[in-house]
Amino acid sequence: MRRRQYRKHNTPSQNLDSFLDILTNTVGVLMFIGLFVSLFTFNIKNVKTQKVIRTPLVSESNKMPHFFEVRDNTVVYLNKAAVEEKLNQFDQDLPPCTQPQEPSTFDPLVYNSYRVQLRAYETCLRNKAELLRGFRTTTTYYQVFFNSSGLVFQPRQDIAGESPEELTQATSDFRKVLQQLDSGSDYLAFLVRADSFEAFREAREIAWQENFGVGWEPMNANAVISFGSGGRSIGVQ
Repeated sequence: MRRRQYRKHNTPSQNLDSFLDILTNTVGVLMFIGLFVSLFTFNIKNVKTQKVIRTPLVSESNKMPHFFEVRDNTVVYLNKAAVEEKLNQFDQDLPPCTQPQEPSTFDPLVYNSYRVQLRAYETCLRNKAELLRGFRTTTTYYQVFFNSSGLVFQPRQDIAGESPEELTQATSDFRKVLQQLDSGSDYLAFLVRADSFEAFREAREIAWQENFGVGWEPMNANAVISFGSGGRSIGVQ
């Protein structure tokens, strides 16, 4: 039987290395262009309001944050400092818990006494935590209570915040709060709901005019505002 012969093709294979280099360089250049445009376009104007929209750049700050919630297209002040002052007073009225000092040398009698005192201290802390759950207070816009999550701010239904139009008035509560703060040591932190960016931009513009630093973070519509033991961190933008 005659064996079938196959022809060998000696045409060189196609090399795409140069094309991939060009494609990679092009994408890199486009990324740098996008980065510089986003960082340095500070003079874009809103067509509707004709106000300058500055690009937010996050930075750390040693200033004290003062929190505002922006919901239903209105701005409300949490007044967290006043709540914490009342919580500290409530805590001082509770029985104190004294932590025992661990003995420096091992002595069976001393160490057993230390273990008894330590258990009593841990029991005192648990009891105190339960008593703290009874903390309740009311601010202008919130009912505040304490639970396992920390301080929880529940909006009051009988009072509304300030709309973008009301914020522009010289007698607005927002401007009164700013008058009580110091732009050298304080900054504003906004918790913004999805339906309230118009009010947020108006409040931010007023804060910028008064030389206050501003930070913000978005919040889901049904998210609860709470402050745990570690607080809440929003950088200045």
